[in-house]
Amino acid sequence: MGKGKRIKPTEVKRKPDGYITEDQVRVIQVKEWLSLKEVALLLNVSPLTLRRWVLAGKMRSEKVGKKHLFEKRSLNNLLM
Repeated sequence: MGKGKRIKPTEVKRKPDGYITEDQVRVIQVKEWLSLKEVALLLNVSPLTLRRWVLAGKMRSEKVGKKHLFEKRSLNNLLM
């Protein structure tokens, strides 16, 4: 082993992005199209889960390049 600091198996390497901030809410309110990460935060699921839902046909998205974009209007119907 090197001389660097060893990480214990129970330590968390980074802070999870589990909570949505007020700044993120303001940005989401203005946009018509939302990114995969933004929608995952709104639905309280991981981005990987949301990507799986898209591939399974449970959620609809538009693919622009390599990114999935979600129309906010369609999400409003889902959330209500």
